[in-house]
Amino acid sequence: MLAEIKPSYAFLVVTYNHQEYILEHLESIKYLVQTYGTGIDVDLIVNDDCSRDQTCTLVDSWLGCNARLFRNVKIIYNSKNLGTCASVNNMLTHMKADRCKMTAGDDVYSFENIFDLTQCEPNNALVSGRVFHLFGDELKFDRFANILATATQSIYRKDALLHRFKHFSYNNAPNILYEKECLLHPQVREYLQRFDVVEDWPLQVAIARQFPERNFRLIDKVLVYYRRTLGSTYIVANQRFIGDKLAIYNDLIKNEESWLERIRLRSRKFCFVSQNWWINKLLNLDFYFYIVAFVCAIFEIKKNEKKLVIDIRRHSRHYSEIKEKAQLNKMKAT
Repeated sequence: MLAEIKPSYAFLVVTYNHQEYILEHLESIKYLVQTYGTGIDVDLIVNDDCSRDQTCTLVDSWLGCNARLFRNVKIIYNSKNLGTCASVNNMLTHMKADRCKMTAGDDVYSFENIFDLTQCEPNNALVSGRVFHLFGDELKFDRFANILATATQSIYRKDALLHRFKHFSYNNAPNILYEKECLLHPQVREYLQRFDVVEDWPLQVAIARQFPERNFRLIDKVLVYYRRTLGSTYIVANQRFIGDKLAIYNDLIKNEESWLERIRLRSRKFCFVSQNWWINKLLNLDFYFYIVAFVCAIFEIKKNEKKLVIDIRRHSRHYSEIKEKAQLNKMKAT
């Protein structure tokens, strides 16, 4: 009698100097596995990009008690700082599960059943949840960001996938799941290798080029609480971050056939280079195109926003429980 083949899922975690938050991240994964993981083979892949703090020690300590939760555990500790893109590619090399979710080690998974919610239909390339921000230890629902997410979905819903990622749009990377076939496509991974610390935009552009007919699905659930800290890439690797963004703009412009699209992209690039808030808003042609499209879709946007109901108190309780468990684990580790 043949053994039953279970569905499989991998959590991919990229870390760098996340000692203050990594246990919260791992405890939130543990919650999902224990609550919803029955009948699913769950893998854990962690790539630390040469942290200079106690991140790796805390990961090892946590796994000493919790490795049994997973079918396979793969830990990659870079001996030198390779950048986020190389770290992501390292993890993808070891990815054997049917589906996966990539997240930074300072973010926290919500209580929602990620295994069910992120099942991709054949015509989808990406699935995204809604936006919740962690400001320090305080969880906040970002109404403005979610309006932008709703608007972006309405504006680009009928367009080719690349149009969404070339132009002004709101896409919350920590809440995005990439369909496995798209993520592991050789040309997607090759494109990612060209960059250093910005992994989300190159992945999105490359997937949109290789799978132009597929869709972006926005669901009205919060998958991840997104935390920006003083250790965020755009701060600690600012010049590397800027270099990557410019390289993407240059590549998009070089490969664009439409003169109007090139003008819009050059306008975005010019405003980005200026690093000036006023210039970025007043001289960014893409921003005006977005505003016009927003106004045209205003009734659809309002209709979809009215449907959005998020239980903020339940999310806050969940985060408090995860935080408490992480603190207990930290005490044991030290």
